[in-house]
Amino acid sequence: MPVLTAIDVLRVQRFIFLSNRLRDVVTGSYLVSWSTSKYGALKNLVDPEKILLAGGGNAIIEFDDIAAARSFSAQYTRLLHEQAPGLEVAVVHRLFENNQLAQALQEIQIEIARLKTERLPSVPLLGISVTASCRETGFPASGFDRSDPTVPLSREILKRREKKDEATLHWISYLDDRDEFAFPIELDDLGRTIGDTSLIGVVHVDGNSVGKKIKDWLSEKFDRGESDDTVRREYVEWSRAIENLGKKTLQTIVDRLCNSVEKKIKDCKESVWITGKPFQLGFELKKVENKWMLPLRPILVGGDDITFVCNGRIALDLTETALYVFNNSDVPHLGKISACAGVAIVRVHTPFARAYELAEKLCSSAKRMLKDKNESGCALDWHIGNCRPGETVESIRERQYITNGRRLTCRPYLLDSKKDKTETWKWLSRELLDDD
Repeated sequence: MPVLTAIDVLRVQRFIFLSNRLRDVVTGSYLVSWSTSKYGALKNLVDPEKILLAGGGNAIIEFDDIAAARSFSAQYTRLLHEQAPGLEVAVVHRLFENNQLAQALQEIQIEIARLKTERLPSVPLLGISVTASCRETGFPASGFDRSDPTVPLSREILKRREKKDEATLHWISYLDDRDEFAFPIELDDLGRTIGDTSLIGVVHVDGNSVGKKIKDWLSEKFDRGESDDTVRREYVEWSRAIENLGKKTLQTIVDRLCNSVEKKIKDCKESVWITGKPFQLGFELKKVENKWMLPLRPILVGGDDITFVCNGRIALDLTETALYVFNNSDVPHLGKISACAGVAIVRVHTPFARAYELAEKLCSSAKRMLKDKNESGCALDWHIGNCRPGETVESIRERQYITNGRRLTCRPYLLDSKKDKTETWKWLSRELLDDD
């Protein structure tokens, strides 16, 4: 009897932001992508034709019988333990009869969700009193980095450092025919200006109601009694389209940056500047090892879930660029997928995990606004400055933007609207702030 196997990577953000070093964060995000990629952890364990969904920390694979599924699970989890220590996954198997694939896909989503809530979290032994602590994570140290043999590091960080070159190659395709540019691996290379306050933007973009669209599609296939071949074909079509949507979004952002550079001669040397929007926000790029560092570092691209770090002066402009890609999307069988974005603009060395948490909260704030206004487009919310640990967006606004009973901010903003052209990001940036 055929079997579906679903994989869901758990606590993705906690794993990625285990360290506050950008290079470790980038490698951590690569390992998340690698863990559910048919070119990564799944490459030699399963037939690519059997993969229905792979990417963004999720995978659904079809097997001929339960024995093959369990054998795969054993090899797969062992591989993760060896190559990506600390990365946790939930794995569920679901048997199904012929012409019941749509129903099985519905049921396995419910089972994986239940497993995630019922699982017992691991409680690893964190060493004894004489064990040295990792400089980055505080976990028990197990070795030293070759580049600095005096710093004790945990197994989790050492494995990431081993994957550094693979992680770099993972993003190089977005810079095809642009050999003069590179993505930085240090925050200080994002385009800091000496003598000026240095800010970075942590941007989180997430699709709206994608789960509901998939659920409705599956229900339609089940109600119409579609054959397994039809369900399988269409499932692969829209899953690949969503994956390509994320890649297209990042490529558009990179193109936007590369098309905004301007070469100048400064102190008899060639320099490269980003043309700001508005012009006053332009700044000079940094050169490292004969390559100009783009003020952008992709962190995670998983279909409709995208996270990147950039220079704070261009964060909102790049967010707008990303949202317009979603706004013009057309995914087979699912239609347009809109998205919301949260932008946390913070000081350069703010803890990554806290900055990302704020960006995620701001994204949720934009989603709530769409729901409250019964809108279906894209929206964004942002905040400049740090927030207190555990503080909600509403608490920040109440503390900083409400006085004498008046609210002094209109955030979050719709990206654009056919109903009302005012109080949208397009109106704010193009007309009110005269951003052209």
